[in-house]
Amino acid sequence: MDLVAKNEETDIAKITLYTFSAFVPILEERKEEIFKIERKTFKYGTKNRHHLDVYYPPNPSKTANGKTPILFFIYGGGFNNGSRQLPEPYSMGYRALGAFFANRGFLVVVPDYRLVPEVRYPAASQDIRDALVWVSDNTAALVDPAAGGLTAPGVEPDAEYVFVLSHSAGSVHTKVMALHPDIRGTLPSGIRGYLWSAGAWYIDVQGESFTKEGPPRFYFGTPEQQREREPRALWKNLNEEEVQAFPEVVLVHAEREPQWLLDTEVVMAKDLEERLGKPVKKIVSKGHNHISPNWALSSGQGEEWGYEVSEWIHERIGTPA
Repeated sequence: MDLVAKNEETDIAKITLYTFSAFVPILEERKEEIFKIERKTFKYGTKNRHHLDVYYPPNPSKTANGKTPILFFIYGGGFNNGSRQLPEPYSMGYRALGAFFANRGFLVVVPDYRLVPEVRYPAASQDIRDALVWVSDNTAALVDPAAGGLTAPGVEPDAEYVFVLSHSAGSVHTKVMALHPDIRGTLPSGIRGYLWSAGAWYIDVQGESFTKEGPPRFYFGTPEQQREREPRALWKNLNEEEVQAFPEVVLVHAEREPQWLLDTEVVMAKDLEERLGKPVKKIVSKGHNHISPNWALSSGQGEEWGYEVSEWIHERIGTPA
């Protein structure tokens, strides 16, 4: 965290590899401990990127049903990058995250989804939905060696207690998934909460130039289409019954996010609270930049936000952290 703290830059493109590289040696030192958490890969669909990794808790928490809660993590990558298993020397990143939350008692799922330029709106959100549906429909297979799963003592995945933590572009895709009229009705019924981390609420957050070029422009379409398709517009289109039935939401961001991203979260919180009629919980990753929170997990440094996430979920499943 010292290297991250010393770098006051907030531009995401300028800090990404710098932050990755700062944590590589720290996570490498903890590799043996991280690799104690077993991981299995499954295919959830027909496309090349339709794979997901499952991390198994050594001491599973128990839901009110006496089963194991499921935590999905949806990574970011600017709409055109990202993978559940990053290439060397950065391969420890999401493995460390999966291990951290598995050590908190959750069955952790990290799916891939299709990227720009292979797909356009709302295909990535549909992929994430498909991963959620597959896991919910195949909980028994996850712990059945005959089906490619893993024998995990005490682990019985609970499809009625599913939580979704998403970051950056992955958070945008998850918001669209949860709010899109043609997707949200096909989601599993067991989603109990969304933790939206550092993802834009509306797309034109950096001025007109942001809408005219780049992966978001390719994915969402014309500026006019963006304004119809972005999460804020979809939220406003929900009726009151749909709003009140919406799963709980937690907003997560790093202390040193780009200002434009902080601005969009202020609007998001206001929009959510106005319609929900209650405050929305917020978790701030102290001392972190946009990239570093996820990479800090299992490093022994800057993990406080992860503990807050775990505590919030444990409160929802009715068992102590």
